[in-house]
Amino acid sequence: MAPTKQELSLLIHPLVPESVQHNNRVLSTLHSLTSFLLGLSAGILALQSTYGFAFYFLGTILVSGLFHLVLIHRSNGGGAGSYFPGSNAGEIEGVVEMDEKSRTVKMQLAGKAGSRKILRKGAWRDVWFGGGVMSEALSGFVLGWAGVGGVLR
Repeated sequence: MAPTKQELSLLIHPLVPESVQHNNRVLSTLHSLTSFLLGLSAGILALQSTYGFAFYFLGTILVSGLFHLVLIHRSNGGGAGSYFPGSNAGEIEGVVEMDEKSRTVKMQLAGKAGSRKILRKGAWRDVWFGGGVMSEALSGFVLGWAGVGGVLR
């Protein structure tokens, strides 16, 4: 039985589980700290209701965008796919061909011809929505926001 496209892409460009766990921990810590700092800022600015949550979402978008730019710079244009598995457990975008006679694998990565960039499907979602942006980071924001807002009033 021939290997699937996902298995071939993981053989050609493997993901080390320990490295992926470390990257997810770093991302989670980044989102937690920045959301708490955003909560402190929202409390100091005395933002209430919709304005406070809009402040959180705009701050989170800014931090995620800056982190994504750092990943693009560090991977020489490869993006988040060099550090995160993406939505399809590491499947790389591109064409994978296996020659049955010689048992060789040819893979043409997506993008320009001759480009060696690793483009994992949905890896950008790990940066923008991963790390507890809508769960644990949001609770840290609310804690900082309500704590500082309550003390200052």
